[in-house]
Amino acid sequence: MASKVTTIYRARTERIQTESRFRTNNQIVMLFGAVVFTLVVIGLGATISASSTVGINWEYGQYHFFFRQLLGVVLGTVVLLVTSRVPYQLYQRFAMYLFVGALALLFLVLLVGVEVGGSSRWLRFGPLGFEPSELAKFAVIVLMASTISGGKGVFDDLKSYTSVVLLVVGSVGFLLIQQPDFGTTILIAICAFVVLWVGGAPLTYMAGSTAVAAGLSILLAVIAPYRLDRLKGFLDPWGDAADTGYQLIQSWVALGTGGLWGVGPGNSRARWFYLPNAHTDFIFAIIGEEIGLVGGLFVITLFVVLVVLGWMVARRAPDHFGQMVAAGITAWLGFQGLINVGGVLGWMPITGITLPFISYGLSSLMVNMGALGVLLNVTRQGRSPFGVRK
Repeated sequence: MASKVTTIYRARTERIQTESRFRTNNQIVMLFGAVVFTLVVIGLGATISASSTVGINWEYGQYHFFFRQLLGVVLGTVVLLVTSRVPYQLYQRFAMYLFVGALALLFLVLLVGVEVGGSSRWLRFGPLGFEPSELAKFAVIVLMASTISGGKGVFDDLKSYTSVVLLVVGSVGFLLIQQPDFGTTILIAICAFVVLWVGGAPLTYMAGSTAVAAGLSILLAVIAPYRLDRLKGFLDPWGDAADTGYQLIQSWVALGTGGLWGVGPGNSRARWFYLPNAHTDFIFAIIGEEIGLVGGLFVITLFVVLVVLGWMVARRAPDHFGQMVAAGITAWLGFQGLINVGGVLGWMPITGITLPFISYGLSSLMVNMGALGVLLNVTRQGRSPFGVRK
């Protein structure tokens, strides 16, 4: 009789814990949805304002870029719904194919890519363009996580560790530098190191590779004239206010004009060709001008919440692969937002990296939404606070 009571009690406890897990996971999914929905809506509002003058000047029409971004939201939502339903474990099986495909597209960009602003980063498919570097971010994260969790002895010795880092990060970085796209190279390296850290890489290995990567980054920054100009513009924008420091100074002017509450949606002055790339790289400056410091802090807070939720998902993931993938995607979205906002505020050198979910760009928006879908799938399979697994 006692055994039967114990069995009933255990079954009831497991049922309560399982229900608790589902409630917690669903709450996280809903929070993710609310945060990203808000970011996307803010992005649409900022795009319709920041891009209107460019659309008119290029004879595309005032709402050209807005409607294209709206199309990106629709397509991105479809991608998100699909990836949120695909078991994330499937990516581990096809990690190498995904990575090789991303490399092939990056190589193809060097051959037939569309050049914009001195860089060949896009492949054109009729009226639509695609930026393979966006897919490369996800491919690197998945392959690194798959290699580590596959029990292939990545951390057994320095040679194995170095080989994996050079093969995955080095090959992608080499192709990106040829475009050139230094900012995305840095971002991918950061994501890879986060995956390595979560994967359990020895601190001595990581410290050494971080030092090498930092030294290489400094070297690459100073040997290319345009990157050196960006560095000079960051260190002393007023030293050449009409050239290397112009964009950052105009960004400060826009943010300063916005004050605490902003000049109002659609009333930006910087968009009238004072601030270059207002609807892409520097859209945060338009947000700060139109809805002020309060609006800018609200956007930053949303990204902080996104990172906190992503880290919670990584900690609760059912397996090691899921932990690394969730941490890598969280680092991707979080650090990309940090680098973009840091460049707009003058806290970091300008890199040309867009603000996730907000900046204009179909391919970046769709891939970001797809990556979020993967994160949601890890969330749904996550452990409960009691340690019960699905």
